[in-house]
Amino acid sequence: MALSVNENIAILCGEYADGNKPLSRSEFWKLFHACDDNIENMAKSGNDRVAELLKRSASIGFSMQKIEQMGIRLVSFLDEEFPHRLKEKLGDLCPPLLYACGNNSILSGKFTGYVGSRSVGSVDKEWTERCVVKNINEGFGVVTGGARGVDSISANCALDNGAKVIMFLPDNLREKIEDSSIRQKLWDDELLLYSHVSPLAKKTKYSFVNSAMERNKFIYAESNATVVVRSDEGKGGTWSGAKEALTHKWVHVFVWNNPEYKGNQALIKMGGIPLSDDLSPEKNIDATGISSDEKSDDKGKQMTLEDMFSNNE
Repeated sequence: MALSVNENIAILCGEYADGNKPLSRSEFWKLFHACDDNIENMAKSGNDRVAELLKRSASIGFSMQKIEQMGIRLVSFLDEEFPHRLKEKLGDLCPPLLYACGNNSILSGKFTGYVGSRSVGSVDKEWTERCVVKNINEGFGVVTGGARGVDSISANCALDNGAKVIMFLPDNLREKIEDSSIRQKLWDDELLLYSHVSPLAKKTKYSFVNSAMERNKFIYAESNATVVVRSDEGKGGTWSGAKEALTHKWVHVFVWNNPEYKGNQALIKMGGIPLSDDLSPEKNIDATGISSDEKSDDKGKQMTLEDMFSNNE
């Protein structure tokens, strides 16, 4: 029986602890484009890596069933339930395959991304929660990376206030969904989890760091705007992720204008939109990045924070 397109992607890009190394993101897209952006052409291309991986189609059934029994499903970039903002904004930086858990209808909402240090104080927590509540009142959910610190604070605040949350995890989903409170939020259709890492993959310190850096871009791509709460200067995932987002202009990047945080100040100099302690943007930026000092909208009104956050719908 011929395999479907999505089955081929799952076989080529999925990791099933069977001793075979799947295609990396860059390997997949290079071959995909070389085969006229056609999965069936890839399968018939005669490429040695592809041919070897396709041989395992009959032997990985048990592993795929094991993943499904965990409550996790595989979604390829061609699936309707795939977060298509990732493909639209990231292009070949998008993962061809994701592991998912939760109700994908959550994707239809508006979301603010939150990123920041794992080590935060009470002042950071208070400012983050005020910002999240303001976003919720404007109709936004939260998208984060699921780490401790700013990620967890923003996600918990959103869930506690009845908003939807999307998490892109840097490691496999298995451990996360073993948490009873997480399972409850999944059952209540309040939480949607994704990871580009197989739940059967072996985790090492090196692989975790690489995966965390990789998933940072997903937060920016899936959000209507992203808020940087706290960043070190010149180091760490928050810094590198924000720099990358500013360089590629994936989304408006708002940065808390806290004078004590050198990383935040540096990101603002790179083009991050400063947010004051009272959550108001210190520059009124429109969809083209032009400040209100230079331009107003068609009705002569300055754009609001909600307008800016909604720009990337």
